[in-house]
Amino acid sequence: MAIRTISKEKTYIPKFDGNRDEPPESQCVVRYKAPTIDLKNQIITTPVAIGEYDENGKSTGMKVEIKQNDETMIRKMTVSLTKLGYQEDGSEDITYIKTGADLLKAPIEYEPLIKELTELYNKELKAGGVDEKN
Repeated sequence: MAIRTISKEKTYIPKFDGNRDEPPESQCVVRYKAPTIDLKNQIITTPVAIGEYDENGKSTGMKVEIKQNDETMIRKMTVSLTKLGYQEDGSEDITYIKTGADLLKAPIEYEPLIKELTELYNKELKAGGVDEKN
């Protein structure tokens, strides 16, 4: 039996907004859950076959869709974000973005970060696949 040592969480330094060019002590760091089978099943749905029919009810074909909810992925996989926030015009208050839920409520300027994290999480979720060499 093979015993593996596996981390429950991972860290990532986003490219978003020149973050990697900042000094290490100023960089935003994302901590996220290492995928589990259960987590993957919650985020990536099973392919669904959808029949297409004409007005007489005769089958005209079928298509397969795989649906994934990026919002669910960000909420469930993101553990924390550090050194990330924004300030509204005319305000001295800083709104810190500390969780995936906070990120989803952030201004539209943070959408590229959501896309970057979604791509990272997708790679992580697919990394545990079958080793096709054996």
